[in-house]
Amino acid sequence: MIEFFNYLNSLHPLSAEATAALMKVIHAKELRKGQVWLQEGAVCDKLTFVVKGLMKLYFENGNKELIVHFAGNNEFIVSVKSFVNQNASPYTIRAVDPTVICYILERDWVWATQKFPELNAHFGNIFYRICSGYEEHLGLQLIPAKPRYFILMSDKSFLIRSLELPDRLIAAYLGVGPDAICLWKKL
Repeated sequence: MIEFFNYLNSLHPLSAEATAALMKVIHAKELRKGQVWLQEGAVCDKLTFVVKGLMKLYFENGNKELIVHFAGNNEFIVSVKSFVNQNASPYTIRAVDPTVICYILERDWVWATQKFPELNAHFGNIFYRICSGYEEHLGLQLIPAKPRYFILMSDKSFLIRSLELPDRLIAAYLGVGPDAICLWKKL
């Protein structure tokens, strides 16, 4: 859990009181490769921090998987609209690899931000980063498929560059078939 608190402190130093309160409501869990953390249609009631491993947020269209977001070490993953509104999520969150997470329940998040208003800045920054990532992904979808791949691979700050993901996951993120990825890798 130290990674979670280090991350929050990197955004803005936490008071000792807020840290102590969060320590009481933060949970840790290990997920198996392929384990579902949020099932489509369920309410996302957990703000999840990936300590180590990799998770994906995705939905299925027929038999096609479309990945919206990856979260690796020291990143958050959440179905934002479902978490904020406490309604059913159209997305599934699943561990891509064995993953260690910390999470805070929505009710505890509400309590913590009400009791310690300083945390609103932390959580605002977290949601800003998550939503910015979603917008970047949406922007990629507006580019033709082949340039989309090369833009993604040239973005050194992007998570996929540092991961060695299987072609099928890169394809699901880009919204193309895995055969296209194999072809483009040869260019």
